[in-house]
Amino acid sequence: MDEPPKNQTQNRRAIIDVGSNSVKLLIADVTDGVVTPLIHEGEQTRLGQGVFETGKLAPEAIEATARVVAAFAAKAKGQGAASVRVLATSAAREASNGDELAAAIAVGGLALEIIDGQTEAELVLCGVRSLPDLAEGPLAIIDVGGGSTELLVADDSALRLQHSFPLGTVRWLEAFPVSETPTAAERAKLAQALDDFLDEHVTPKLGGLPLPETLIGAGGTPVFLSRILNERDDLGVNEIESLRLSLPEVQSLTQQLWKMPLAERSELAGLPANRADVILFGAAIYEAVMMRCGFGELRPTLRGVRYGALLAEGTRGNSPLPL
Repeated sequence: MDEPPKNQTQNRRAIIDVGSNSVKLLIADVTDGVVTPLIHEGEQTRLGQGVFETGKLAPEAIEATARVVAAFAAKAKGQGAASVRVLATSAAREASNGDELAAAIAVGGLALEIIDGQTEAELVLCGVRSLPDLAEGPLAIIDVGGGSTELLVADDSALRLQHSFPLGTVRWLEAFPVSETPTAAERAKLAQALDDFLDEHVTPKLGGLPLPETLIGAGGTPVFLSRILNERDDLGVNEIESLRLSLPEVQSLTQQLWKMPLAERSELAGLPANRADVILFGAAIYEAVMMRCGFGELRPTLRGVRYGALLAEGTRGNSPLPL
């Protein structure tokens, strides 16, 4: 039997998050409910491309995703992770052939968990609550992914709203394709579609719930907007989580991005070139939600699904996840 790596400890865990747009790895030490991140990495595989129209994951996307998962698992084990948990979200759960993805990943000796929207939202909330100054008090969180958006509202005592919406950057890029240089008409069409979606699906869910001034953004878009605003590729976790983007800043960034050609967006400091298309939709979604709900600022955090999954690793099968 293979000897475990010398640096392996029971406190070191890894989560591989298989999203509709990219696969992300978090390796961290977890002690007494505190997550100390060691490695954050991501690689785009566009697993969700086409799935929201055809209902099936493409063979090449399955192959690319399984390859990245295997590489990330090898890295996690090399870094001494005692456990590696692989989760999949919107694209895999909506596809009719999610079992093919699970089989491809199983070749590498890993079990894929395809989680439902409610579980995804619970993990997001658990992860965000791990940030000390967000451990208590009212919270409004959205996590905009490639295929879905999780919306959560909580107060000190309870979770008041938890819902997963079919609102994602890859999904909406396919539904509302844009030119190399987006036109005013394309921007207006998307803005109207977002207004209609919020009217029909989000506003009725919120009802009269009181909302805080700050919206917590747990997805990749707020991180990239922060880096673009600061013109830096190297913003660290602590720097990112100390930032606040005002509504006018989010509006200005969104307008700026929608006026740029794809090639120019691809060269922006702080934005990976392969995100230059979907950033349009991520920015537009955050702008629309902030305007509709009256949020004055956006606070980015990396503490979403992956942090929550690490903290839940020892509690699976027991009591519900803590708020």
